[in-house]
Amino acid sequence: GIAHDPVQRDIFTPLFLGAQLLVPAREDIQNERLAEWMRDYGATVTHLTPAMGQILVGGASAQFPTLHHAFFVGDILIKRDCRSLQALAPNVNILNMYGTTETQRAVSYYEIPSYSKQEGFLDAMKDVIPAGRGMLDVQMLVVNRFEPSRLCAIGEVGEIYVRAAGLAEGYLGSPELNEKKFIKNWFVDPQMWAEKEKAEGQGANEPWREFYVGARDRLYRSGDLGRYTPTGDVECSGRADDQVKIRGFRIELGEINTHLSRHPLVRENVTLVRRDKFEEPTLVSYFVPEMNKWASWLESKGLKDDESAEGMVGMLRRFRPLRDDAREHLRSKLPAYAVPAVFIPLRRMPLNPNGKVDKP
Repeated sequence: GIAHDPVQRDIFTPLFLGAQLLVPAREDIQNERLAEWMRDYGATVTHLTPAMGQILVGGASAQFPTLHHAFFVGDILIKRDCRSLQALAPNVNILNMYGTTETQRAVSYYEIPSYSKQEGFLDAMKDVIPAGRGMLDVQMLVVNRFEPSRLCAIGEVGEIYVRAAGLAEGYLGSPELNEKKFIKNWFVDPQMWAEKEKAEGQGANEPWREFYVGARDRLYRSGDLGRYTPTGDVECSGRADDQVKIRGFRIELGEINTHLSRHPLVRENVTLVRRDKFEEPTLVSYFVPEMNKWASWLESKGLKDDESAEGMVGMLRRFRPLRDDAREHLRSKLPAYAVPAVFIPLRRMPLNPNGKVDKP
């Protein structure tokens, strides 16, 4: 959507640099067509959400070697999608960024060199691409959720806090929310900055100093979960509010999504909590099948494709073998209480105007 804050950067950065701004028509923003559009127009740089990236590479065969940089932000980026993109765009360097509107957009990044430069780079990567480290004058902190003054150890899941001087002032007319989300940095005594500023400004003839409020050393509580990797990068693992409790068990929806995405026949997926007919909370996984591999997968299982019905009934019947296989895949990775009770196949994942999966 035009009101989404990253769009401002996407529009004005190429214009300020004297580059051409390419805008696909609505009919081109779909599987296969978008890759052909990228090839035909010779795009060199793109900025996508992971969900939009899946639309770009899903079912596509058209290569677009002119693309040299792809920036991703807005959700967790996985290795499989990076492989698919570099298979079509061998010269693309992928940058996975992290940031929010409150942090003035992206504040950290992790770079994956192009396949043509370093073809084996992704082989050593884990399934989830890190968000990297803070940019200039930004520190990415992962702190204990129940004891925020304690930094997490390597591999320990905690909440991501962004330390920076350039955070947003706050939410207009929401003092209680500001107090909860924009926090004074407890790792450094603010008096230290005041004394340093006083010493630097002594005797200086600088008219702006009377309006200067001093160094802003604050933390923004993101609500995202993450962990430190052994290299010192930060890896996102989902939203704190994606942690749900069902029948007394605490469940991470992001963990379910990550494991389900590793199934070779699942191109996209999202797991949500829904109410069953008895109003009990139930895990439901929505997934988009990888149709390029569907026929060969059925053949390997000794099965035939069933297209005898239309609509959702037809989808459920056709992809029943995949549903059962995906369930068994999750059972080998997760405790029984974290395996979704319902799997629903979709032709495509619904997206909101900002290019993120629309979770009703």
